[in-house]
Amino acid sequence: MLNRELVFLDAKYKSSHEFLTSIADELLKKGYVKESFKEAILKREEEYPTAIGTEKYNLAIPHTDSQHVNKPGIVFVRLNKGCQFKEMCTNNDIDVDMAFVLLVTKKEEQVSLLSKLMGLFSENEFLENLYMEKDESKIVASLNNEIM
Repeated sequence: MLNRELVFLDAKYKSSHEFLTSIADELLKKGYVKESFKEAILKREEEYPTAIGTEKYNLAIPHTDSQHVNKPGIVFVRLNKGCQFKEMCTNNDIDVDMAFVLLVTKKEEQVSLLSKLMGLFSENEFLENLYMEKDESKIVASLNNEIM
């Protein structure tokens, strides 16, 4: 589900809009998404914010409908401070440390994937390891091991 071409470490974005626009363009180039993906994910994020604060890290799980996705996957992005997303419960701006962009081709799989990720978000040691890891291969292996 995750591979090295979907891992971006120490990315710098000032806003969720800038982040989502850039990621959408990159995913389009790589054939993962359709032309409609960028507009759809921006609209989805505006209507239903995806940031969530955990004990130590702030995370975001942007996603949109499967009709905009060509190939399944999870994009993992470790962000430098300053990339603000709206928090899902409060709608407040929070700086996000890591983002998991979901690329789901089968609508019925989205809830299961979100559920698995939400379970991992309560594991502080797991999040710490993801945040500190420098080797993209280890990040891929760790996430695939936990999600698959």
